[in-house]
Amino acid sequence: MASIYKRGKSYTASVSVKDGPKYRKKSKSGFRTKSAAKAWAVEMENYKAKGFVSFDESQPLSEYFHDWYTTYKLDMSRATQMWYHTTELYIEEHMQNVTLGSLNRPTFQRFLNTLAKKYSDETVNKVRNIMHQAIKSAIYDDIIFKDPIDGIYAKGKQGKSSDLKYLEEPQMKALVDYIQSIDLNVRTDSDMMILLALNTGVRYEEAAALTWQDMNQGVISINKAWEQVERAIKEPKTKSSVRKISVPATLIEQFHAWKRPEKATDFVFGMPRPITSAAVNKRLKVDLQAIKSPKIITFHGLRHTHASWLLSHGVDIQYVSARLGHKSVGMTLRVYTHMLDNLKREEDEKSVNLLENL
Repeated sequence: MASIYKRGKSYTASVSVKDGPKYRKKSKSGFRTKSAAKAWAVEMENYKAKGFVSFDESQPLSEYFHDWYTTYKLDMSRATQMWYHTTELYIEEHMQNVTLGSLNRPTFQRFLNTLAKKYSDETVNKVRNIMHQAIKSAIYDDIIFKDPIDGIYAKGKQGKSSDLKYLEEPQMKALVDYIQSIDLNVRTDSDMMILLALNTGVRYEEAAALTWQDMNQGVISINKAWEQVERAIKEPKTKSSVRKISVPATLIEQFHAWKRPEKATDFVFGMPRPITSAAVNKRLKVDLQAIKSPKIITFHGLRHTHASWLLSHGVDIQYVSARLGHKSVGMTLRVYTHMLDNLKREEDEKSVNLLENL
């Protein structure tokens, strides 16, 4: 039977739960109203009847994390699953004696600090955010009642400078000219995918999944993605990833002129399945060396090149955001802060010159 009582200005509820041969009280305090405390108690009684209420705060943190993500995170791509598995390995390596209930702020901060010595800022924050999801789930399930991760961060190693991730306009144009100078009969799938990325800013997964039905006059439809680990078509990254990208009609004509009649697949790039990201990156390096580019970027850097080039020519950021398939303009602002800062300086200078000539 549940009991509810007032402690100071808030209410506490508790239920009696069997823990092995004995019964223990499982309580939760801090409810503002008696009805809220009663609702929690009723929920716990229902869970208790089904055998779901337990005292698992003594469970090793690594075990809880494994149970959590294999229960709640099934609908993930293979690449995302690898992030969860990697996080589990970090926990096992650096917090092997920590239980779910004993995890506290100093312990977690030391854990992040250790990772920050070896890994990038992006990796450290990814692990931190994944673990925070697991801890919140433990709180929702009333296994623990405090969040020892909230407000804790660590700065990892500095990643590549943002200016190394995209090509400047001269190199962008030189790369386009170089690929187009290659005879269509010998031009590779990788070359054509690179050309497409420079014109659209698509992700590798989106480009690899393209079929010929997606390439219409002046428009390329992004409506699926390729999971290269599982070798399967999947849903796009987000709802906003589904989009139609306008391109020059001559680009589509060039693709259809390049299409080989012996292709045994409907995929635009590769047969019988799409080419790998490794193959495209290898070819991109060769192409960039051929034009003597001072920067050697990855295929994803072509996405940044496309967006940065549009922004540098004054294309509206909201349009660029939708073209890239970003969930919000805010995301675009965060990613391309470096470019927008440059534009702001140019506009500042232009404004001052105008004012001086008043």
